[in-house]
Amino acid sequence: MDKKIMNNILSKSRMKIAACEFEKENIKKTNKNIPKLVATFVITTTVTGGLVYATGNAIYEKIWKQPEKYEFSYEVTEKDKENAISEEEARKKAEEYLRKIGLEDEISGLGLMKSWRGNDVIWDIGFTKGTMQMDSKGNFQSLNIPSYNYKIPYNYGITREEARRTAKELLLKYNPNNNSDEYELVSLKRNMENDEASYIWYADFYKKYGDLYNQYEKISIGWVPTINGLYSLNIENSKYENNEQKISKEDAIKIATEKDKKIETRYNIASTEAEIGIDKMNTDVVYREKNLEDYEKGTINFEPDENGTYKIKEDAEFYKVDNRVRKVWEVTIYYDYYKYDYPERYVYYVDATTGEIIGGSIWNSAKKQISQLIEDPHNLIEK
Repeated sequence: MDKKIMNNILSKSRMKIAACEFEKENIKKTNKNIPKLVATFVITTTVTGGLVYATGNAIYEKIWKQPEKYEFSYEVTEKDKENAISEEEARKKAEEYLRKIGLEDEISGLGLMKSWRGNDVIWDIGFTKGTMQMDSKGNFQSLNIPSYNYKIPYNYGITREEARRTAKELLLKYNPNNNSDEYELVSLKRNMENDEASYIWYADFYKKYGDLYNQYEKISIGWVPTINGLYSLNIENSKYENNEQKISKEDAIKIATEKDKKIETRYNIASTEAEIGIDKMNTDVVYREKNLEDYEKGTINFEPDENGTYKIKEDAEFYKVDNRVRKVWEVTIYYDYYKYDYPERYVYYVDATTGEIIGGSIWNSAKKQISQLIEDPHNLIEK
């Protein structure tokens, strides 16, 4: 924190403490012990759009940095190649994993490519029965095996109890990190209307911290029943930092509403709600603040050509931030405007430790989305 700002905070704090807590004759003693007194309560100040909190002897410094600007391109540069594991190492990792899950398939293709998500570089790998992907550092992300690779038995129906048991067995088998006991089954679905007719089942496992789920530490498995042939595997492995909750609900709502009033000038705030959740830092608020109307239309960096196909604008600006997953206050702001009979809303992610806005979403809060997923009548996990 800037020294001048901190001195100003301490100066104001001294005056408040002296006026409210001590008699005039004790002022000298109070000033002498001010560092200890300041440690007994929370100090807040606005610093470049975020709050810095000091509690006890700990100073919670800002984590939000100016988003990094990058030029969107599908070209894999020499720098991208230098920052990735070698082709030999990628091949070795792929072969080892295939052997681990019982596939002695031959690698038929392997190369670096750009992902549309944040311009990330990934290894795209083909093998005899399907495809798989790893990030540039060799962490597995997905594996897909088309169902035509399997001879599906005539009587492939299983009960949901069998599906639950099989899903957990497959998690143990296919999870490359060998920490399956840390995941909880949150969704179990099938591809047909009833158990007997379903020839593909899907299970989603999330890592859980107390009563909070981290949707960014997630393993999703699709399989062909009876023969338990793997159909799809998707892995997200963004670690949760488990940061402390120091910001109150009231402060979080105030931070979000003050920010929103600077962005959304068309409608008034009708109501707000806030709940603690786990979310990943993102640039959604940055784009929304840049051009609200284009953001809502989904054309902030894209425009349609004469054929109606969207292309990148010449003046497009793309940003990315650190891959950090934090405990946040998910502050939902509802406006006095209805669209398709639903009130328009926006969700701000207010960091629970620093009070900074580290992202947002136009959808429901992550915690609400997970709750809706669990309570979905089509979800076949044990209620």
